Amino acid sequence: MPVNNAARWLLFAVIMTVAGGLMIVSGIMLDDYDFYWMILVGLLVFLTFFILIFVFYGQYKLLNKMFAGEEVLAHWIFDGDEHQKKIKEEYQDRKANNKSLFGIMTFFFVVITALFLIFGFDDGEDALFFFLIMLGVFAIVALAAFLAPTAGYRKMKKSLAEVYISSKSAWVMGQYIQWVAPMTEISEVILADSEDESPLIIVEFVVFQRTGPQPQTCRIPVPKNREEEAKQVAKEIAALNSVTFSVRRKNQGRRI
Repeated sequence: MPVNNAARWLLFAVIMTVAGGLMIVSGIMLDDYDFYWMILVGLLVFLTFFILIFVFYGQYKLLNKMFAGEEVLAHWIFDGDEHQKKIKEEYQDRKANNKSLFGIMTFFFVVITALFLIFGFDDGEDALFFFLIMLGVFAIVALAAFLAPTAGYRKMKKSLAEVYISSKSAWVMGQYIQWVAPMTEISEVILADSEDESPLIIVEFVVFQRTGPQPQTCRIPVPKNREEEAKQVAKEIAALNSVTFSVRRKNQGRRI
């Protein structure tokens, strides 16, 4: 049975929401201007993960339906060679994406920390305490960013060599991608064809974040001798989401 990815993230969101709430309560109970930052940071953490609880719960229900055979457009099983090829491609893509996101995260971390240190403290010891906490948080996030691609690669190697596809999302060999969700907008569905290789279904969408719209791509591999079925599935995804469908050669004009 495939693993429901959203279950773990749902639990994590609940834990972080509680942690944010405890920071708010602690900041209020300390009743000291020097700990005012604790209320603000706690409020940010609480609101962010409280919203994510509903997002991950929706994903959890959707994945359970897909694994039960409901609302599924296709369910494919791959052989060993196809499985290994797919996870190597995903590993390289994930490393490149994480480097870009880490650069953006570092910029905002430095700016926010600097503003609090300059304007938020009168006492040097309190400022140092705040800096060490933020540095610890940054170190944990940085470690996760660099280890995530390897962890994902190992996870896909151990995962079932299967793909589940719905009109809203896909579970691809242990990785779950959702293109119809709050703060997302699907833009196009592409069948990336090739004379030498099996095609890919490419779903392009945008995730709207605080840093602006972030283009995302879901790459769904197609098993051998399932090309016509893949074309119909891609057309159906596009039709159900009222977006454009097109067929392109792999690596024609841009990297997909």
